[in-house]
Amino acid sequence: MTDQQPPPARPSRPWMVWLWMERSTVGLPVALLIFDILGTFGAYNGWHHDRGVSGVEVRSLDWIGWVLVVAGPVALHHRRRAPRAALAVCLGATMAYLLLGYAYGPIFLNALVAVVVIGGTGYRREVWIGSIAFAVGMLFVPTHKERGQTRTDAVDVLSTIGWLLALLILAELFRVLRQRALEAARAREQEVRAREQEARRQASEERLEIARELHDVLAHSISLIAVQANVALEVMDRRPEQARIALSAIKDASRSALGEVRSVLTVLRGDQAAPRDPAPDLGRLTHLAEMAEAAGLKVALSVVGDLDAAPLAVSQAGYRIVQESLTNVVRHAGAGRAWILVESADGLRLRITDDGHGAPLGLDGTGNGLPGMRERAAALGGSLTARPLPGAGFRVDAYIPYPEETA
Repeated sequence: MTDQQPPPARPSRPWMVWLWMERSTVGLPVALLIFDILGTFGAYNGWHHDRGVSGVEVRSLDWIGWVLVVAGPVALHHRRRAPRAALAVCLGATMAYLLLGYAYGPIFLNALVAVVVIGGTGYRREVWIGSIAFAVGMLFVPTHKERGQTRTDAVDVLSTIGWLLALLILAELFRVLRQRALEAARAREQEVRAREQEARRQASEERLEIARELHDVLAHSISLIAVQANVALEVMDRRPEQARIALSAIKDASRSALGEVRSVLTVLRGDQAAPRDPAPDLGRLTHLAEMAEAAGLKVALSVVGDLDAAPLAVSQAGYRIVQESLTNVVRHAGAGRAWILVESADGLRLRITDDGHGAPLGLDGTGNGLPGMRERAAALGGSLTARPLPGAGFRVDAYIPYPEETA
């Protein structure tokens, strides 16, 4: 019934990468573990190859070194449940690895990733404390120029400060990017929810419109059929010609009702390719009056102005209001005559009057009848009033304005 809305735009690729880093509990640690293992092997092969040329000595990679290398990725796997502990393990294992004199390698990445990812999730104070402690510890890491010598010269101090600043800047950058990514994800979710709510609202409005159309079609036609069936039963033996006329009226009313119900059901199924007859409008008022007369009600129809000037929506609503009014007259009023006045000028004015007993029309508790007519008029900016007349009779007055470009 409603057009399918296009899917909302997906967030840009950089935000998807950052969200993956923050949300994935397995992917990031596994990738880091593989990189650490391969990189550490490569680093030690490089040290052993160069040792005979430069005289550089490093500690052999034993089981303690491997435990320190693996500790970082394992800790990051649990960063959601224990972010502070994961940060401490990554920084501590990296610092211990360096203080013990193992060869430089990708283990630095463990500390970097821990600071960036955990700092980006909101633990700024812990990241600052851990980064400063790590930078201070770097001053005591033995250099590989001379075994056991620590970093005390100005260049090494500046290098350590640079490490600290780089870690903190990256952590803050990730925090900002993560915040933007989450905001983009929330905006996308809100857009999806808004589209779903709008689709539900449109579907509800369409169901109400279909229910109103079915009520108008069936109530009018079935009322005429019931009246004519009673007439046919009464005169079948005494006046068979009159019974034949009544049965012919039943046939016409049934055919008309089936055609309109078929059109409504076509829309209900959502079969847009299926042919659909246009909804009746003011051009069929004469036929409507004839059907009411076939039910035994004398109808006087007066038209003032050009009905073709009425927009289609107004014309269709006007037809339904007249149809519902005549249906109520036939079913409830016990009237013998009805007068229909239709005026088309700056808007559509309708007046339907009968000479019945003046009881309220269509107040059957179903939400249709008079309430349905008022809803039709109000939906197009108009109004509808209904009241009994002094002595006898009932009157329905409706006004629906034309749009400015039409008036």
